[in-house]
Amino acid sequence: MEAAEEEIGAAVAEAYAEGYKAAMLRYAPEAELHKTLAADIQAELEAEQKKGRYFWPALGVSAGLSFAAGFLCSFVIAGR
Repeated sequence: MEAAEEEIGAAVAEAYAEGYKAAMLRYAPEAELHKTLAADIQAELEAEQKKGRYFWPALGVSAGLSFAAGFLCSFVIAGR
């Protein structure tokens, strides 16, 4: 009985290995394609995030400088 169980276990392991190998051969190119696409999309996402990195700080600085320039101009004009 033990010999039959061992033989069944070996047959199951062999069938699993063959099925795994067949699946890898079938889906490996698609998996590689998806990995490549994911890497490309990640690179594009990082590039888009870097584009807008300085927008809000530049907006704040320009608004601050505009306010300061307007304040100084009104002070110079009203001070005369």
